[in-house]
Amino acid sequence: MISIRQRKGVKTTEVSEDYAAQEANVKLENKLPSGCTTRRLWKLLSFTVGGTIALCIGLLTSVYLATLHENDLWFSNIKEVEREISFRTECGLYYSYYKQMLQAPTLMQGFHGLIYDNKTESMRTINLLQRMNIYQEVFLSILYRVLPIQKYLEPVYFYIYTLFGLQAIYVTALYITSWLLSGTWLSGLLAAFWYVTNRIDTTRVEFTIPLRENWALPFFAIQIAAITYFLRPNLQPFSERLTLLAIFISTFLFSLTWQFNQFMMLMQALVLFTLDSLDMLPAVKATWLYGIQMTGLLLVCILQFFNSMILGSLLISFNLSVLIARKLQKNLKTGSFFNRLGKLLVHLFAVLCLTLFLNNIIKKLLNLKSDEHIFKFLKAKFGFGATRDFDANLYLCEEAFGLLPFNTFGRLSDTLLFYAYIFVLSITVMAALAVTFHNLSSHTPRKAVFAGSMQLLAGVKLCTGRTLTNHPHYEDNSLRERTKAVYQIYAKRSPEDVHALLRSFGADYVILEDSICYERRHQRGCRLRDLLDVANGHMMDGPGENDPDLKLAGHPRFCEEIKRNLPPYTAYFTRVFQNKTFHVYKLSRNNLGAVVAKTLSVESSVKNIKCQKKKKKKSCKTKSMHTLFPRHCDHVDISLF
Repeated sequence: MISIRQRKGVKTTEVSEDYAAQEANVKLENKLPSGCTTRRLWKLLSFTVGGTIALCIGLLTSVYLATLHENDLWFSNIKEVEREISFRTECGLYYSYYKQMLQAPTLMQGFHGLIYDNKTESMRTINLLQRMNIYQEVFLSILYRVLPIQKYLEPVYFYIYTLFGLQAIYVTALYITSWLLSGTWLSGLLAAFWYVTNRIDTTRVEFTIPLRENWALPFFAIQIAAITYFLRPNLQPFSERLTLLAIFISTFLFSLTWQFNQFMMLMQALVLFTLDSLDMLPAVKATWLYGIQMTGLLLVCILQFFNSMILGSLLISFNLSVLIARKLQKNLKTGSFFNRLGKLLVHLFAVLCLTLFLNNIIKKLLNLKSDEHIFKFLKAKFGFGATRDFDANLYLCEEAFGLLPFNTFGRLSDTLLFYAYIFVLSITVMAALAVTFHNLSSHTPRKAVFAGSMQLLAGVKLCTGRTLTNHPHYEDNSLRERTKAVYQIYAKRSPEDVHALLRSFGADYVILEDSICYERRHQRGCRLRDLLDVANGHMMDGPGENDPDLKLAGHPRFCEEIKRNLPPYTAYFTRVFQNKTFHVYKLSRNNLGAVVAKTLSVESSVKNIKCQKKKKKKSCKTKSMHTLFPRHCDHVDISLF
C-alpha cells in the first residue's frame, strides 16, 4: 500500500524545521565526497603498504631458508653426487624421477618411462604417475627443458629454488589470511614473523626439500586464504566467482602434490560440517566447498589413472553423505532449541552411518586395500586398541608420528606464540558457543504465522516465506478489518485482548517495532498509535487537545508495557528475539496462560484488599508469581508459553 499525503496550512515552525533539515543535508552531502575520498585514499595506501610488506616478507623468508640450507650443507661447494645424496630417504626417490625426465632423450620417452617403469620395483612394471604424486617433478623438468636457463642454472638449483620460492608463497598466504581475519596488515606481519621464528615447528623444508608436504602446504595456505575471503558476507558476484576459482585451483594443486591430502581435507570438511550444522555458515557456500573438494580429488584421480585409493577415501564418502543427509533432512535449521538439538544429533548420526556404509561399499566393489595400514595406524594412534600389524607399527615407532614433545610448548612460549594462541582460541571458542546457542534457539517453524505491521510483514514473506496475518495490499474490506485488529498491539489494550485477537487469526509470533511504538515522524494525531487511540475511543498521548467524548484507557499501551516482562504479559507472550528496533514474541497456544493471568489478577486483588484493611502499606509491594501462588509455579515454566 502506497499512501499519498498532502499537507495543508503548514505552520511556519514546521517550514523552518524542514528548511533547517534540508540545509543540514546539503552541508552533509558537501562533506561526504571529501570524507569518502579520504577513506579511499587511506584504504589504497594501506593496501599498497600491506601488500608490499607481504611480498617482501615472503621473499625474505625464501632467501632465509635457502641460506640456512646452504650454510648447513655447503651446498654450492660440494660435488653433484654429494648434493644428490643430501636428499635422504624418500626425498631422493622423488628427485630421481625429476632427474630421469631430464635425462630422457625426449619428453615423450620420459613420460613413457614413468608410466611403464621397471626399475623402481624389480620384476614388476608399475605406473609411477598412478602410484606416486610426482606430477610436480614432471612439470618442473618440462619447464627446465623448455626455458633457456640450462647455461645459467643447474637442474638441482632450479629444483630447490622452486621449493624455496613456494615457501615465499606459503608465508604470503598466511600473511593475507591473518590480514583478512583481523582487518589490518599488522597482524599479517605478526603471523609471518611467528612462522619464521618458530620454523622448527612449522617447516622442515631446509633439510627435506623434496618432501611432498613442502610442495603441497603452500597451495593449502592459498586455499585457506581464498576460503577466508569467500566466507565474508556481501561479496559481489564477480568477486565470489573469482574466489571460487582460486579455491578450486589451489585445492586441486594441493591434492595433486601430496598423497595425504585427503586426510587434511577431511579435517577441513569436518569443520565445514560443524559450522554448517550449527548455522554459522551459509548452506550454499558450504555446498560449494564440499563440491570443490570432491571435484578436485576426482580430477586428481583421473590424472593418476583412476587411483583406487582416492576413490575409496573417507573424504569423498563423507562429503557425499553430508549432501545426501541434507536432502533427506531439509528442516534441520527450524524449531525450538531442543527440537533443533535433537535434529542435529539425528543428522550427525545419519552422516556418520552413511559415511561408513558408502566407504565400505566402495572398497568392497573396488577391492581396495591400499590404505588399510593407515587406518590401522590411526586406530592404534587414537587409543582404540593396540595392533600387531607390521606396517602400522612401523609408523607408530617413528618419532615424527609420535606424541607431541612437551618441550614444544616451551619453544612456542618463548616467542609468545603459545600465549597469543590460547588467548585468541579462548575468545573464539566462547564466541562460537554463544553464536551456536543463539542459532539453535530468532529459528521459527516454517508453518509459523507472523503478525505485525503491513510493511514489515511484506519483507517477512519475501525473505522467510512464513505465513502472514496481514499484508500491504489494503484493497480488501476483510483485510482492513483484520489489519485494524492486529494493530491493537500498538494500542492501549490488555494482554488478554491482544492475545485473543492475534490467536483468532492463527498468529504464532508477533513482531513489535520501536519505530511505530515510539513514532516521532508524524505530528500528534497522525501517528499510528494516535489513530488507534481515537478509533478505540481513548485519549491520545502527549500534550494537546482531545475530543470531549474520548476517555482515558483502562490499560497502558501494549507495545510499551509488554517490554517490562510483567506476569500478566509473560503469561501470554514470551520474548524470543530483540535488537535495537524489533521485538519478537511467541504467543502461548493453550488456555493455561489465561488461567495463570486470571489467578494472578484475583490473588493480587485479594492481597491488596487485605493490605488495605490491615493498613500495612509496606507489605503491599508487588510480588512474583512464585510468591503469589507457589503451587502453580512449581509445575509451570512461564518461558514455555
